Amino acid sequence: MKYNIDKLFRRIPLIVRCTILVTLLTPSFGFAQGNAKKQLTKEDYSLWSNLRVGKLSQSAKWVSFSLFYESGEDTLFVKNSTATKTYSFPGASKGEFIADNWFSAMSSKGELVIVDLLTSKREINAEVIRYDLRVGTKDIILLKKRADGKKDLELKNVVTKKSLLLKDIENYWYNSGRDAVIYTTKSENNTAIGLFNLRDNTTTIINNNPNAFQYSDIVWQKGGKSIAFLLQPLEGSKRIYRTCVGYYRLAEDKFYSFNPSAQDHFPEDMEIITSSFAYLSISEDGKRIFFGLEKAVIPVDLSQVQTWSTKDKYLYTAKVQIDGWDRAAKVAVWWPERNSFKRITDNEFPKLMLSADQKYAFLYNPEQYEPQANREAPLDIYILDLETGTRKLLLQNQLGKEAAISISVYEKYIVYFKDRDWWAYDIVSGQHKNLTKELGVFFSDNESDRPEQASPFGNPGWIQGDKTLFVYDKYDIWSIAIDGRCALRLTSGREEKTTYRIVAQSTQQSFKMNYDGSYKGVFESKDRLLIKAEALEYTGYCFWDKKAGLQPLIDKMMYTSEFIASAKNDSYVYKEENYNLSPRLLIKEKSNSKVKMLFQSNTQQAKYYWGCSKLISYTNSKGSILNGVLFYPANYLAGAKYPMVVQVYEKQSKELYRFVNPSQKNPTGFNIANFNSKGYFVFLPDIVYQVGDPGSSAVDCVVSATKHVIGSESSIDSTRIGLIGHSYGGYETDYIITQTNMFKAAVAGAAITDYVSGYLWATWGFEKPNFWQYEFGQLRIGRSLYEDFASYLRNSPIYHAHKVNTPLLSWTGEKDSQVHYYQSIEFYLALRRLGKIHTMLLYPGEGHVLMDKKNQKDLTRRIEDWFDYYLKGNIKPEWL
Repeated sequence: MKYNIDKLFRRIPLIVRCTILVTLLTPSFGFAQGNAKKQLTKEDYSLWSNLRVGKLSQSAKWVSFSLFYESGEDTLFVKNSTATKTYSFPGASKGEFIADNWFSAMSSKGELVIVDLLTSKREINAEVIRYDLRVGTKDIILLKKRADGKKDLELKNVVTKKSLLLKDIENYWYNSGRDAVIYTTKSENNTAIGLFNLRDNTTTIINNNPNAFQYSDIVWQKGGKSIAFLLQPLEGSKRIYRTCVGYYRLAEDKFYSFNPSAQDHFPEDMEIITSSFAYLSISEDGKRIFFGLEKAVIPVDLSQVQTWSTKDKYLYTAKVQIDGWDRAAKVAVWWPERNSFKRITDNEFPKLMLSADQKYAFLYNPEQYEPQANREAPLDIYILDLETGTRKLLLQNQLGKEAAISISVYEKYIVYFKDRDWWAYDIVSGQHKNLTKELGVFFSDNESDRPEQASPFGNPGWIQGDKTLFVYDKYDIWSIAIDGRCALRLTSGREEKTTYRIVAQSTQQSFKMNYDGSYKGVFESKDRLLIKAEALEYTGYCFWDKKAGLQPLIDKMMYTSEFIASAKNDSYVYKEENYNLSPRLLIKEKSNSKVKMLFQSNTQQAKYYWGCSKLISYTNSKGSILNGVLFYPANYLAGAKYPMVVQVYEKQSKELYRFVNPSQKNPTGFNIANFNSKGYFVFLPDIVYQVGDPGSSAVDCVVSATKHVIGSESSIDSTRIGLIGHSYGGYETDYIITQTNMFKAAVAGAAITDYVSGYLWATWGFEKPNFWQYEFGQLRIGRSLYEDFASYLRNSPIYHAHKVNTPLLSWTGEKDSQVHYYQSIEFYLALRRLGKIHTMLLYPGEGHVLMDKKNQKDLTRRIEDWFDYYLKGNIKPEWL
């Protein structure tokens, strides 16, 4: 009979389980089990690193990974699958395997290091600017800087050491599908762009011009059949010349040029540019070139009187930056064969996505329904036939968020989410079809405790050959024919209470930018899907394919991540961790059915006492069964009494198995491992909310959870409980201490304290009125201030400040663009007037979280001082 050891392990009581785990792991750390452990101190924190998995060689004989330290002394490693040989590359980046026996990486000194993994011989190539691997070969393409400042392009074979040099090269762009390189050159009198055919080592000059120009933004057509680029005049030549577009077809050796000055209808006040949302691209059939247009930007005159009108679509600050969309880059299309062009976007419709064949554009204006109260307005989306110029309304009042979440483009279809279902629109027939209505499940969160319309769980892509769409419900992955004929549920997550999600394994399976939207992943019928499974008490990975269905690979009471499968066999590597187990790298080879550990990070952990985590279930006053995570103190002794800090922020039970590096540099000043090492329990309770009463919901859940955990763990001293939260958790902290005296001390960071003044403020990070946060979002009132004034007062800590008896430490950043620091000052002034115990820290130049390392250390120290003084009776720190 076979047993699942991991599932049996789950039945063992927590403290016994933690003891077993530490005992099992100690030998792997390299220390004898009998060695005495010691207490962790802040002087030891710098020893800890973060592990990140890198690459897997073709046949999984070698694995690369990196360790990152707060000191910046990072190292890239390569280790063989038998764990007998390790190479290290201090400060290196961009590590790549060449076949199975070589490895290359860029050093921090600009050197390309190439190692023969079998012989350990290293070759150093100095002054390398960048490099690429030539796919399917043992060649490296590298751009090198010479002593005279000029650059050369080199094609080097790592086996034969033979190389081919192209001299005086400015830059290059490699395409593996064409097995060719586009390069640019610059001499005293001339600039040129050329093609280097790697198959026969021949070069072809595509175009050349006086050196008043430079070539930029080179893009390859999919499959490498053609290229496009911008020909830009240098700074001193811009008054004479204009930026042009070049297009070259390799098979025909034919060059096309788009010169704005030679076009009858090209706008005189605009220039060709490239930007994040108006970039140069080539249609898949090579017949259309897309490029950006932009007017010369005149800086906003800050000395002028600002005119704020309630009828403005956007707030003044956003309005002047957009200037009726005049300041926004536009997109145009050019047909090289007939040398004609059209503008696609304009001030009426400034945003677009392209159809998969790039023959149609989907246009919209995000300000059409403005001004309105939500963060994003709904959208009316139009379809434009680029050839005929015909435009018609496609979707009306569509879910907003710039369409990126709810709309996908596939060949002749556009797939969109509306009224809780996925729909497909057939561009050819003009028909809309509901794909999920009859499936009997929700594809957005019907249990959401926010007032806003829930977004869909997701649509990662489709199988192009089968015309089959992937969509998610809360737990499962569905494969649905895009014409709606059939639907298949690939997983059984609903029955198992396990969430399954597809993990992209290639660039083709990943999202790609589509101007103001995205193209979702494209999968092949023969592809084996990699799927991540996550449940409350375990995580894992699976494979799925048409023939074998779902094939479980990992099912562990740990957090697993960064899974990489071999492209040539069934080998794979991944990272696993537990709260009391620092991340480690594991490998399973095709020839070996057992998973084995390849690398253990932070082996010094075995020298120190360490805590462990436990999942807690509790019930609030409404009868809802909720969860939380309790972290035990390092060197925990049953029967002893310990203080506890409760950290709050919505739902945090997913942190059950996450390892936490001890650190003095914490953006919010709080670190679970720090507190455990100092002899504290730490508790993270889940919170659910009633719309209109977020404050009392937080009080109910947190108080119920804290009472439960105190009652179930006798080692927690009920007279020494602290409370801490940041942002929304800071709001919850401030509100909770106005309603209960359970907590002996509290810390609130970047907290919202006044729902009235907060509602009538702007979130400058989004340049939006703050209405949406309260009416639709996280603050969960569900109605406007003037529809439900009482709820805004009832849920504001500021109006209950007279009931605070808990010493409070608050902190905020003076440049916080999400929660204004005046919110903290209001509460400070209220508590000052009432004579309460309160200290506020205001960090100049900092935002919603602290970014300056010096400030991070300062805040971490002060928060720990605060709780040490109030919960442990330590000497009062001087800063208090």
